[in-house]
Amino acid sequence: MKKFLGLIAAIAIISCSSGDSDPAPEPENNVPTASSYIAPNNNGVCTGEEISDTEINVNFQWNDFQDVEDDNLDYTFTLRNVTTNLVVATENLTGTSTSVTLEKGTSYSWSVEATDSEGDSVTGAIWQFQTPFNAISNYLPFPATLTSPDNGTTVTTTDVAFTWEGNDPDDGETELLEYAVYVDTVNPPVQEVANMLTAETYTETLTTGVYYWKIQSKDPSGNISNSEIRQFIIE
Repeated sequence: MKKFLGLIAAIAIISCSSGDSDPAPEPENNVPTASSYIAPNNNGVCTGEEISDTEINVNFQWNDFQDVEDDNLDYTFTLRNVTTNLVVATENLTGTSTSVTLEKGTSYSWSVEATDSEGDSVTGAIWQFQTPFNAISNYLPFPATLTSPDNGTTVTTTDVAFTWEGNDPDDGETELLEYAVYVDTVNPPVQEVANMLTAETYTETLTTGVYYWKIQSKDPSGNISNSEIRQFIIE
């Protein structure tokens, strides 16, 4: 009888223990995946509905970003003036298109961020374009896209290789761009270390310290644009 009662007690203890076990962990949420954009074309002159001699309405379109859990995604559209780097439009959307009235003869950049129901988000590429301007026949080159050294990076050699990508909205002029390289210990950099370059790379020997650099692009008509400014450290 005592053995029987002991067996019942053991079963009861096991039953209580199994009931107090931790619940299974929630599956980890997957971050959405960015998709490609459709229009306006990257590094080109956009089209749109002309509102006046100085304004044009431009339609922006992109493909649906992907989500493993098939969550409904919210999109944040951001548009900047390339010259001033100021945000000229930002919208929270559930669809994949929007329209904005813009100034003619101006360079803009835009990007799209997608956020899922768990608050995880991803931002797509940054595209840039030029709005048409009836009063001129030649557009400014786009600011060069700096590729290396990256912003805030630490370089362990004094022979620093600078690389970038240039673009011009006028047909055939991207290949004719000339570049000047500015590297300095002050921001903005004013020391020009090379000019009239046609290659999109240049190596400069420097000493240890903190540096700032930018690229100036010039087209055959003499139009000039300046890239963003990046910082790097040589140790």
